[in-house]
Amino acid sequence: MISLTSQEIIDRIGELASELTPPSEIAVLLGIDPDRLRAELSIKDSPARQAYYRGKARTANVLRKIELEFARVGSPLAVQLTGSYLRDMTADEDF
Repeated sequence: MISLTSQEIIDRIGELASELTPPSEIAVLLGIDPDRLRAELSIKDSPARQAYYRGKARTANVLRKIELEFARVGSPLAVQLTGSYLRDMTADEDF
């Protein structure tokens, strides 16, 4: 049985998440039972969950930067998308 606490697996989870790989596919690629991986990802302080969300967030950030650049040069779709990013950001500010 593969340990979900090994640093190698945690790093791979983060890497695959950064490539926007869904959890079920991450499980298949790593030879982990999908339900077991989902259970691990549901634990808020799990290193696997942190790696998953960190990887996903890094890619989301890169994509937002690209959209911002397109918006700056006048892409109407990019302007619309960046507006939705700003609304999402504001909605997430519950501090």
